[in-house]
Amino acid sequence: MAVRTSRAASQADDPNDKDDRLSSGRATSYNLRRRRFGKTILFFLLVLTLTITQLHLYRMINSSSARTSSLGRSITNEGHLEVAAANSTRLGVKQELQPLFYHISPGSTGSRTLYHAACNAGFPSVHHKSFCISSNRGVNGVSPKVVEGVRAHLKVLRLYQIAYKCCSYWNKGIIMQDYNSGSGKIAMREDGQEGKGVILELCAMSLDDWARDIQTHLSTVLQSSIVGLFDTPYPLMASQVLNLATKLRDIPPIIAMTERDAASWAKSRSRNHNLMLCKKEFSYEGLGASEFDIIGCVERARGSNLDAKEGSKNKVLHFWDVFEYRSRFDEVGNEFRKGMELQMEYHQNVYRPIADYTPNFFGSSAFNESEHSPVPKTKVVVTEKQVTHDIQRLILLQDGTGVGMPSEIVNNTQTASLQKKHYKKPLVCRGAVQYDFLNDTFTELYDHPKTCDLRVDLAVQERINLIQD
Repeated sequence: MAVRTSRAASQADDPNDKDDRLSSGRATSYNLRRRRFGKTILFFLLVLTLTITQLHLYRMINSSSARTSSLGRSITNEGHLEVAAANSTRLGVKQELQPLFYHISPGSTGSRTLYHAACNAGFPSVHHKSFCISSNRGVNGVSPKVVEGVRAHLKVLRLYQIAYKCCSYWNKGIIMQDYNSGSGKIAMREDGQEGKGVILELCAMSLDDWARDIQTHLSTVLQSSIVGLFDTPYPLMASQVLNLATKLRDIPPIIAMTERDAASWAKSRSRNHNLMLCKKEFSYEGLGASEFDIIGCVERARGSNLDAKEGSKNKVLHFWDVFEYRSRFDEVGNEFRKGMELQMEYHQNVYRPIADYTPNFFGSSAFNESEHSPVPKTKVVVTEKQVTHDIQRLILLQDGTGVGMPSEIVNNTQTASLQKKHYKKPLVCRGAVQYDFLNDTFTELYDHPKTCDLRVDLAVQERINLIQD
């Protein structure tokens, strides 16, 4: 005990030892705070690193997904592009898009010549079952907005083909309405018909749904980067195309109407093509059965007394109630042909005043008159090279009103500033699709395989240039 007491007294009486202990305590506290601060800094850095890493991975995944859906698929495959387009349509988004070159004349007026000229000029275009978007097969390297437009075009075309095929099957007696069972459902003449389930489902489609869906997909086409719209079904929806283009495009559409005598057109069209026609009673002013204004045809049929005649106010209209199918082998009467002629004349009278470009591929009569006597009548025909030149001028030298500037006032400086890099290369690979009605699918083909996958420099040599490289 004495020893412990003596040590305690000794420690209590030693001021240096007390200072050492205080100093040691302060050092320990400081080190503890420093360690805690260091841990806090490390934790903050770790959280920051993880956050940045997650954002980077998210962007990589999104970028990879976008490339896969837009570039790694064929034209006919589904992808995220349609979903995005549908969302933008519902939201009423108006974006600054590429110019629209719209051929408002129906088939058999030189639409294919215009289409090929637009492709040669480098403008992504669609023509019924054909399209040009690249110098190669598929969609690799093609703008997602162009791919989106072609896929939406195929959806519009599918709906048109469904109506056309169903009217054809009805006309041939392959499908009918089964009134004997009391249901009035669509039935097939032969129970063993291939694709029966698909055919019955498609042909039972509501016309209201059909017309609405066509306009929905048409909106997507017009919000895409497709430049050229040619041939069926777009001239048959002229009112809808122009109205939607005005709302969805910042640049007014360039309207092309090829000149052709209405009588010769009606004769050629009825002799050389199988047609789906709006019935005379639902056509504009009852002028005659015609291909024109298919959406308006449905609306007029809906508002007619057709339902009252059938004794049912809620009768569901089918395609064959409103449209009729006519084979090119059917006898063409004077009344039918005159009706088509009148409808064509009406279409020309309505839209020719607003057309920006009116080429004549069928020869126009022209007099070269001197002071004393006229030179004999000659035929003036527009060539495809001239058309390509004209389309380039109209689109690339657009002045913001929908019309190209006159070529004589365009100097080299203006040309260089107005050139668009997206349209420097001709789109030599012309794709096409075939619609399989029995399976409700498209098959992707290529009209001109020899022109696909050419070396770009060889293709460029054949291009007709208004805008010099």
